[in-house]
Amino acid sequence: MKKKKNLIILGLIIIIIGAGMILYNNCFHNIDSDKYLSNIHENKNIDYNGNHKSDKNSESFDFKKFDGKWSLMQFTSNKGNKISIMDNTKISKGKFYIVILDSKYNIIAKKNESEGNKNINFTTPNDGKYSIRIVGENASGNFNISVNASNNIDISHRDFFDLF
Repeated sequence: MKKKKNLIILGLIIIIIGAGMILYNNCFHNIDSDKYLSNIHENKNIDYNGNHKSDKNSESFDFKKFDGKWSLMQFTSNKGNKISIMDNTKISKGKFYIVILDSKYNIIAKKNESEGNKNINFTTPNDGKYSIRIVGENASGNFNISVNASNNIDISHRDFFDLF
């Protein structure tokens, strides 16, 4: 009888812990998780600080605060194209990622800006559209990238005020 009672209590504890983990993962975001970085939903809260520069292959601006996710550039590429993103981003506060997603929101490449100034290099696994997304949490600094490719790519930019 006591053994049965202990098994029931153990089962309830496991169910409560499991339910808590599911609730946590679905209700609270963890900016460091691939699940959050690649989620289809976007929202951005940016306190723009000026110095916006944009041309066909690059984007640069200062910001006092950035929270959320924003796919600010997209490009179309053929399979096997070698892409190099020259990253001169400088983050002074908070967490900030640059993430490359395919059209199905799979992560192709990512960079945590706290790990220093490294370029992002990858080869496109398929023909299709790719997004360059920034993800931040209480981040401030200067975003500055330039995109180069071994074969031609068609790059488009999304403005601060574009709707999702």
